[in-house]
Amino acid sequence: MNKLYTLLISICFCSLYAFGQNEVENWESYIASYEENKPGSTTVRMDIFDQTPLPEYPYVLVTGITYESKREDGFPEDETFQLLHKIGDELIEFINENSENICVGSFMFNYERLEYFYLKTNKGIENKLKEFYTSNYPNYDYYINLKEDKNWGYYREFLYPSEEIIEYLGDQSVVETLIEAGDNLSKARRVDHWAYFDDESKMESFKKEIKKLKFKVENSTKIENESKPYVIRFYRTDKVDLDSIYTITSSLRKLAISYDGDYDGWETSVEKE
Repeated sequence: MNKLYTLLISICFCSLYAFGQNEVENWESYIASYEENKPGSTTVRMDIFDQTPLPEYPYVLVTGITYESKREDGFPEDETFQLLHKIGDELIEFINENSENICVGSFMFNYERLEYFYLKTNKGIENKLKEFYTSNYPNYDYYINLKEDKNWGYYREFLYPSEEIIEYLGDQSVVETLIEAGDNLSKARRVDHWAYFDDESKMESFKKEIKKLKFKVENSTKIENESKPYVIRFYRTDKVDLDSIYTITSSLRKLAISYDGDYDGWETSVEKE
């Protein structure tokens, strides 16, 4: 299935889990639209992206069940949702017992919930999985896809979020921090932004454009020994609910890119009633 980010619906943070002896797994969950504009829910492990592909795990296993639901969006109802999580946990335990693997995520779309694993070997696991499903869930249709994926394309190109979604996650993290501090987000306030450029003239061109958008420049300077040493800090009074701030930051990112720059995020004060 091709991933079509035609509509970003919502994103939520997923908990951190212990992994191995010295590592922490960082998981994120997000919902986006896919084929025929239907929503799909993805949970993905984020912390290993820069390490992949891992050549010692060349096989991908995608497996799960088809479920019934009265919801038109294809998502499960409450009892089915709980069952899917139970099956997912059991599958992880089963795969761990029968194969050296790395679990990288899950995908729920169009009445189907699938788990994704990368394995060291493809020997024996498929038949064992069939026995697992027929013994434990004989009334459900199951799906098993085991194939070579040396480039980790299923993980890197499908499960892993697009830049757009990663940016949204960053904005959401700041907004959640404000809410946790007691801010109800009702007040517009000063919001500071940063952008970096490899050329001073490009930074100056960017500066002219943001001034047209009523931003004010706090300062601009050069930082030595940076790949993009020219940095500009600028601000404007805006609302900071997620929809409002994401509209602003996404336009600033695109504007910075048009001048070969990097938009580097925002910060603001906590405002309480």
